[in-house]
Amino acid sequence: MPLHLPPLTRRTFLRRSLAATASLLTFPRLRAAESDADPDRWALLSDPHIAADRAAMKSGINMTEHLEAAVRGVRALASRPAGVFVNGDCALLKGLAEDYATFSALVAPLRETGMPLHLTLGNHDDRDIFRASLKAAIPAAPPLASRHVSIVEGAHANWFLLDSLDEVNKAPGTLGDEQRAWLAIALDAKPAKPALVMVHHNPVSSAPGKKGALTDGDELLALLLPRRHVKALFFGHTHTWRLTEKDGLHLVNLPAVAYPFGATEVTGWVDAKLTERGASLTLHAHDTQHAAHGKTTELAWRGA
Repeated sequence: MPLHLPPLTRRTFLRRSLAATASLLTFPRLRAAESDADPDRWALLSDPHIAADRAAMKSGINMTEHLEAAVRGVRALASRPAGVFVNGDCALLKGLAEDYATFSALVAPLRETGMPLHLTLGNHDDRDIFRASLKAAIPAAPPLASRHVSIVEGAHANWFLLDSLDEVNKAPGTLGDEQRAWLAIALDAKPAKPALVMVHHNPVSSAPGKKGALTDGDELLALLLPRRHVKALFFGHTHTWRLTEKDGLHLVNLPAVAYPFGATEVTGWVDAKLTERGASLTLHAHDTQHAAHGKTTELAWRGA
């Protein structure tokens, strides 16, 4: 369920009560940037897993501290991003209203500096709790009745945000026939720019012979691969930073902001700079001594 948090002044934020803390706006389409933002730069975060209690720990990690560090890092960039994506699992386990209240407060410094936030939901989020808070902001005629999808239009690419949440606090995710049909139509309607698709669940697995957590991942890839203007698929869920390709389509597994599943995995966020022909992805690791910290990977878009 992609959600969009518009830029916010601090005075406005402080006026909001807990009941209104999720002052999120949902749009079928959202243009990206204000005039003084860098239209080619995007901050990519995934899996923050925020609990209501800021002191909560998991796997020896304080998730609040990690998200705060990511927020500081994004704010410290030399130019302000056109937007920030948070790709699912905003909440720790079950998508409680109190979790989202804490999450909203933690990302407020980004909104206060003029950055819009674009969120998708993962399996540890709860669509109904968001809907209960956002009735006034849900479009009267959303693109899909069952899922919330959206398009964020950028200078050099269009981002297509998907909703793979199936059951709360259960690992697998799915898109379904209706959402995949919408995506095919939406992609075909915008062939002039590179298309970048974002979904929470991983459609492929790094383990030989295993399937990804997205149950219809094969169907998604079958939809994306022949559409040559689709250049990259971004996903999270695995708490792994990994870049692979399939028939020239870049598969970008974003690292978790929160905690790793394996001792050797890195956590952090990604600074993405787009051009007409590709992207530069720079990893900002929480562990600045990690070998991958600060490394930039150049992605070249596949041909038409």
